[in-house]
Amino acid sequence: MKIVIYGGTFNPPHNTHVRLAREAKRQLDADKLIVVPGGMPPHKFCAVDKNLRFEMAKLAFGSFAEVSDVEIFRDGKTYSLDTVKYFASVYPDDELYFLIGGDSFEHFDEWHCPAEILQYVTLAVAARGNGISDETKQHFRDTYGKDFVSVDFTPDFVSSADIRLRYQFGLPTSDVPQAVDEYVRKHNLYTQYRAMVDKLRPYLTEKRFMHTFYVVKRGLELCTAEEYDKVFVTCLLHDCAKYISPDRYADYGFVRPCDMPDSVVHAFLGALVAEKDFGVTDNEILNAIRYHCTARPNMTRLDKIVYVADKTEETRPYPLSHLLCGTLDEMFVKCLFEANRYCLTNHAGNVYYLTSQALDFYKNQANA
Repeated sequence: MKIVIYGGTFNPPHNTHVRLAREAKRQLDADKLIVVPGGMPPHKFCAVDKNLRFEMAKLAFGSFAEVSDVEIFRDGKTYSLDTVKYFASVYPDDELYFLIGGDSFEHFDEWHCPAEILQYVTLAVAARGNGISDETKQHFRDTYGKDFVSVDFTPDFVSSADIRLRYQFGLPTSDVPQAVDEYVRKHNLYTQYRAMVDKLRPYLTEKRFMHTFYVVKRGLELCTAEEYDKVFVTCLLHDCAKYISPDRYADYGFVRPCDMPDSVVHAFLGALVAEKDFGVTDNEILNAIRYHCTARPNMTRLDKIVYVADKTEETRPYPLSHLLCGTLDEMFVKCLFEANRYCLTNHAGNVYYLTSQALDFYKNQANA
């Protein structure tokens, strides 16, 4: 019997997951497809309880696949090696394939005991057409002494992270099976910041609200799991004062300096609004809001994440997303100088003193 094993966090399972599972089963002419929701993957942070993810996987895949709880009830970190060993013991005389996406395949060498995994299964790699080069195939053959098989699959541009964020922002999504969507809404999953989002929404126009959505999205792409909460809150509130009128400045104890440009007022005021209206007391968050327009010398990591996220989110009218390569420090410096160049070219005027100080600081640091 030919069996395909398909593991993932499925947080939540979406339509592309389902389509890939069906395609793999069909193209490999498999007799059985086993979907394995991860328990505690070593490389991913899962805020949603593994039992809830297991239930969502059953709703998404249960009509055409077996959904296994082998990783759900395993204590500690769950490694693919342990999973394939288990299924090899259950199906000792059968042909086992382990289905992974092309992005996971790129990092397969970094997995826990990859060579040992291949003693039990053949990799089935989802790739678009001729998406895997001959050089990569030869490297795999030379490294592991066996071949993988390809599943011809063109993915949609859908990610579980994007779907989770849409739920946080109360935005509609058509990218998950209906039964999964109903389950998410019934159990109020992915809503830990929903109250803050709902409170923020009247402060912004619809266009600015969507800008904020994409800034949060970019910020979360740049941060670690440990930084998730601070980055989410800071990116969410970075423009909270964008539309506060001058007659309300006194409500927040804000006195505008005479040399402060219109374009940066909302950042400095925003730190006060975030504290008074949204109850933020973390000075690191407040400072990252305060300096997200101007920058400053010696930026913190959170400062840099928010600055880069704001400048490179995908709906920005100026194209800075091409700067998203290298380390965070490298991305930040490139964004700082490119954003300043853009503003001088398109919005002629003096550079605010803090931005000048930041430019000098990072120019000197680069030359040191």
